[in-house]
Amino acid sequence: MIRPAPVAFALLAFAVRVICQAQPLAFEVASVKLQPWTGKGTETMNIWVEGNTLRAEHLSLYSLVEYAYNLKDFQLSGGPPWANSPHALLTTMTLFQVIAKAPASDPPPTIDQFRQMLQALLADRFQLQIHHVSKTLPTYNLVVNKGGPKLKPSSPDEKFAMHVSSGAAGGIRINATNVTIPRLVEAQLVVYVSRPIIDKTGLTAPYDFTFEFVPENRDAAGGDAVSIFTALMDQLGLKLLPSTAPYDTVVIDHAEKPSAN
Repeated sequence: MIRPAPVAFALLAFAVRVICQAQPLAFEVASVKLQPWTGKGTETMNIWVEGNTLRAEHLSLYSLVEYAYNLKDFQLSGGPPWANSPHALLTTMTLFQVIAKAPASDPPPTIDQFRQMLQALLADRFQLQIHHVSKTLPTYNLVVNKGGPKLKPSSPDEKFAMHVSSGAAGGIRINATNVTIPRLVEAQLVVYVSRPIIDKTGLTAPYDFTFEFVPENRDAAGGDAVSIFTALMDQLGLKLLPSTAPYDTVVIDHAEKPSAN
């Protein structure tokens, strides 16, 4: 019997791999429909993955695109008025439900693969067309203030916890245990300022701290509350410095509301 040479097997395997890579990732089945906000109290606005299923509840097209392309709010622009209504009442916004199942696999697809599948779904159902633009945008650099950080290192046996509540005079209070500065920036600080924040502190260890402040562009209701800029310096020994940085941004050129399915 004539056996194929090892080189032939290698070439065949390479060809199969190239063909598989060329096939775009796509959901096996997907439901996309309008999902108005009713205000009944049991609703949620979120997107998440469970096994081989992606679910989105009460999300705008902007939110879906941001998840699909892994963008922050400031990285997305364009599109029709109904795609994003940040200042409108929830009950007047155009929101959607998406339930999409990927082909069965073990292990299930990665988050990056789900993002690629959602990109294909948006192009198909919303006729989404986009282009990328590199922009230099205003940012803040988070640095260590003069005198050093005012942070208590966490004990090795402490568990992560970050509780956000209302502070004095209309402010925000964050009680943190075993929290790193990069995680604080990503999960909280960027929510309360008008620009993206780049962590340049060089601090990588977890810390315990309480941080109370008034978000940027919000007036304090009393004399005890301080701005997020002052609070960072006085309470954590950190400082926000205005700067700029290049970012990849996405512009929506065209989108249509999906037909009922």
